[in-house]
Amino acid sequence: MDQTKANETQDPGDVDRIIAEELGTLLDSPMFTRSPVLSRLLQFLVEHRLRGGRSAPKAYAIATEALGRSEDFDPAVDSYPRVMVGRLRTLLDRYYADTPWVHRLRVPQGSYEVVVQYRSAPPSSRSADEAGHGDDVKAAAEPAGPPGAGGVSARRRQGPHFGRWIVVLILLALALFTLWTLRGEADRLFAGDPVPVPLLEVSPPAAGNLPQSRALARALDGKLRDGLRRFDLVDLLSSKAPGSTATRTGDYRLDTSIVRTLEGTADVTLVLNRVADQRAIWSQQLRLTGDDIPEFTAIEPLIAQLAGDYGVIVRDQVQRQPDNFSPGYPCLAQFNRLRQMRNAATAKQIDACLRSTIKANPRDPVALAALSLVRYGDWQPQRLTAAGREALTEARALAQRAYDDSPNSSAGLFAMARANYYAGNCVAGNAMGEGAIALNPYDPDIAGFLGLFKLTCGAGTEGEVLLRRSLQLDSSYPGVPAVTLAFILSQRGEQDEARRILDHMPSPSNMEPQYMMVRAIVLARQGHVAEGRAQWQRLLTYTRQPADTAPERVLGRFMITPVVIQRASAALRESGAVAAGAAR
Repeated sequence: MDQTKANETQDPGDVDRIIAEELGTLLDSPMFTRSPVLSRLLQFLVEHRLRGGRSAPKAYAIATEALGRSEDFDPAVDSYPRVMVGRLRTLLDRYYADTPWVHRLRVPQGSYEVVVQYRSAPPSSRSADEAGHGDDVKAAAEPAGPPGAGGVSARRRQGPHFGRWIVVLILLALALFTLWTLRGEADRLFAGDPVPVPLLEVSPPAAGNLPQSRALARALDGKLRDGLRRFDLVDLLSSKAPGSTATRTGDYRLDTSIVRTLEGTADVTLVLNRVADQRAIWSQQLRLTGDDIPEFTAIEPLIAQLAGDYGVIVRDQVQRQPDNFSPGYPCLAQFNRLRQMRNAATAKQIDACLRSTIKANPRDPVALAALSLVRYGDWQPQRLTAAGREALTEARALAQRAYDDSPNSSAGLFAMARANYYAGNCVAGNAMGEGAIALNPYDPDIAGFLGLFKLTCGAGTEGEVLLRRSLQLDSSYPGVPAVTLAFILSQRGEQDEARRILDHMPSPSNMEPQYMMVRAIVLARQGHVAEGRAQWQRLLTYTRQPADTAPERVLGRFMITPVVIQRASAALRESGAVAAGAAR
């Protein structure tokens, strides 16, 4: 049967299940692991199909969302999506040529749509007379020969399902081989030493010859170094002294200058250069008043934007090597990208490279804390299952290791703070969270999530201050802190300010389920009830829940803390974004 007809006659739910299972198997295979760009492309096409796309995705969407092209991409003059989909077809054919299959994924010629191809008709659509005919798998397993001489007829006399049992045995052997292979997958995929974090050379600030100017330059230099050294994803390299024999040069260089004006203010310019191509990739200039000198507090957001988890250096590294999941720094950079928009396939890659990083350095608090958060993410949607309980146990154990091995690091302290909050221990969570933020007061991520945790524990005023601090430090990737602040403002009746925050959130933050939930509430409270309910329906589609699902059940798919789920569900009903009589 033609695979298109097979997809039409097969139960859509079964087709989606097959597609999702095949995607996981393909992405875990060595062939696709070695082809991260094509893996990402396949995942994009499958997710488009599973989200209910009524037609194949457009070339522009493929280029910009799956292949990393910029928004000015023109599919009319650039055939890149078509070429890459052609390569994906070839890779799929190569994979299935070496792998026994009953059903497989295909992207038909002239289309960008993923379909299922069957060796024969799907079981639910086969007729009685079709069941008696040999399929392709049987034909391949049964050599021709005269009756009674071990040929086809003789084998068929052993039973009508003999060929199927061959397929089952082959698939079972393949599954056992795959499980054996995966036991050491991380070691084989990520051979070699972990990649170190980038080195940043901070050049002494250029200043005038007056003593006051030199003093300001020294104060600025001290502020920058004090802030940058507190981050885990960058190492500082001082300017090399004459005759230095340092073997490793900086990956980036930060040039600064300070100019005093007649009015008593100071103009500060910062330029970040990528050493490999001597290219300036980021620059900022600001005017400081007398109140900002010599503390230079106005510089703190620039420090966060340079070296933070979503900072300029991390984004530059990921943009230049979007498919690099090597252990060490590349893995941590990819982990931070995952936190903006989690997906199952990427989470598997990051889980593997983090484990490889930890194997090389078992006491690395940053990698331990990162893997702990990944496992908390695994626990969240399956908390009532054995797999969920296993993920939760490991998440807590990893956080404990991060803290035990590095009790004086912000990463170790905050990993344990998060574990305590998730366990409902606000006292211990507050103590360790405050310790973490004292070690790195420039980190917007720590400030934002500590603010969220304090709100959960009833410390509303402190929590809101920390959320605002997080956005002040770096609003380029606001995520959960911004959404939480918008929710607080909406609860207080400040709908316009809440809407302003949501409207200024860039992609991918505005694609997260938390964003959709709060936007539905704010729109409904502003009087746009229909728009609010439409936003809620988009969230139901995103989480693949029926239209009448209770908010508590929907929010439990992507939120952890019960009290937060309860408050948000009440707000959804009270605002009218969800019908008041919705099931509980």
